Amino acid sequence: MKKLFLLVSLVVLVAIAGQAQKEVVGIPYSFIHNDISLAVDRVDFPAYDLNELLAEDAQKMKDGSPLRIGAVRHVSYNFNNSGRTDILPDGSRLWRLTLHSPDALAMAVFFSTYNIPEGATMHVYSGDRKQLTGTYTAEDIEPNGVMASEFIEGDELTIEYHEPADVLYHGVIEIDRVSHIYRDVWLTGDPEKGSVDDAGDCHYHAVCPEGAAWRNQINSVVRISITGESGTYFCSGALINNVRMDKTPYVLSANHCLDGASSSFRFDFFYQFKNCNGTGNDIVKYLNGGEIKAFISYNSQTGTSTSSDFLLLLITKDLASKPWSDSLYFSGWDASGAASVGLAIHHPAGARKRFSFPRQVSSYGNKYWETKWYTNPNRGCTEQGSSGSPLFNANKLIIGDLSSGSSDCDYPQGSDYYGKLSYSWTNNNNSSNNKKLKPWLDPDNTGVLTLPGMDFHGQVGVRDNSSHIQYFNVSPNPTAGNVVVRGSFKETTGRCDIYNAMGMLVYSEQLSLSPSFNLNLDDLTNGIYFVEINDGSQLFRSKVVIAK
Repeated sequence: MKKLFLLVSLVVLVAIAGQAQKEVVGIPYSFIHNDISLAVDRVDFPAYDLNELLAEDAQKMKDGSPLRIGAVRHVSYNFNNSGRTDILPDGSRLWRLTLHSPDALAMAVFFSTYNIPEGATMHVYSGDRKQLTGTYTAEDIEPNGVMASEFIEGDELTIEYHEPADVLYHGVIEIDRVSHIYRDVWLTGDPEKGSVDDAGDCHYHAVCPEGAAWRNQINSVVRISITGESGTYFCSGALINNVRMDKTPYVLSANHCLDGASSSFRFDFFYQFKNCNGTGNDIVKYLNGGEIKAFISYNSQTGTSTSSDFLLLLITKDLASKPWSDSLYFSGWDASGAASVGLAIHHPAGARKRFSFPRQVSSYGNKYWETKWYTNPNRGCTEQGSSGSPLFNANKLIIGDLSSGSSDCDYPQGSDYYGKLSYSWTNNNNSSNNKKLKPWLDPDNTGVLTLPGMDFHGQVGVRDNSSHIQYFNVSPNPTAGNVVVRGSFKETTGRCDIYNAMGMLVYSEQLSLSPSFNLNLDDLTNGIYFVEINDGSQLFRSKVVIAK
């Protein structure tokens, strides 16, 4: 949905570019018709004590909880028990309900049931009618029947539903939660509002040149707003590739970010400054709607002793329809259990995207990687809000997600702990698919333990690794199938992965390596292919043309 602002009159609306989820197909009935009363039933919630909320957050931070930005009220509002319903002259129905949460910086409503017929429309707008979201239609019905509004700035919002007389059935909605946002999600910089862009100054901004070689991986990392049983929280996560390379929008994060199984999700993409010095705000690209596919339970009291604390989400909205999806990247991964020092990319304090350079990555039992950071000078670390963010190895592959730790910019000597992707892969051979990653990231059970990333066009993401890639010779080339491979391989065994011109993995096997050996490509059809050989210490790549 596009977010609209009423500028001069009730019919002069301006669309904000870049925040669209779909094209606006109309504006609320009440904005353009004068045959109805402007009086709307209103619910006035009791005020929250901000100091009490912040004190709770301070305690939660000590317990390792994610960053809370809003408190949740549990309600039960539907067409039958609340709001004002008007039967209009043409036989259509108009239902409106206003909710007021004193001193809220923003509000959002969450629907446990959202099922409206074709032709019906719903909008949610601010009390002063300056911010309008919609149009919500039958296209917004999720498989699980839930739905969430956008964040509406201010302490009052109205839900308006219009249903034509000739619909096939009457719509049903049930509002079960209202979020009272008390931190500044629009980053006005007002310290009295508890701005969420109060990340420490030791991290690198996402666009800084130090991250140039990691641009693809940076474009895979997202901020996640999670609303559950008791609050709305910020965590981090990353779009992650699967062996089919079919652009299924999986997001890897941490299970401790969840606040109950009925949590709702919003994904913020490219939430970062335009300039390395932390200036130049950009409009957030976002999608509402996610589904839990797999997770491992997490106990904040026992922490790293219980599980690897992973969460795999599926974005349920159509990512491909967004014009900005072309710049997205699905990060690759390494589930082999090996580690090397790479990069951490995250949203510290829920702020705009940053990255940090680990000094050391070592094994902490079989479930976690322990990460230590540079202290003089500090080259970044993590903070509350970074939870769920990916840890990349030197080959730019995800090896873990952030679970807990003690570091921040004031205490860079603290350690952080990332749940091992290698443990989450099968979760010690857990029999339940929703407790491990392999059934989702390797659905055909190919046995692949490392996978490169790819961009949204299906191109395998090795271009940004060019300075680390070695090349080998293939002859004859073009070939009918049998070739001789010559290369400076350091190891005696390695993995061979072959990708077609679209970046899809078509062949993978373990090989015996020597400076010169034969490779049989008879099973490949005519076309251009990219052959990658990983001997465990280096990555080799060459192009092969099959012409039979």
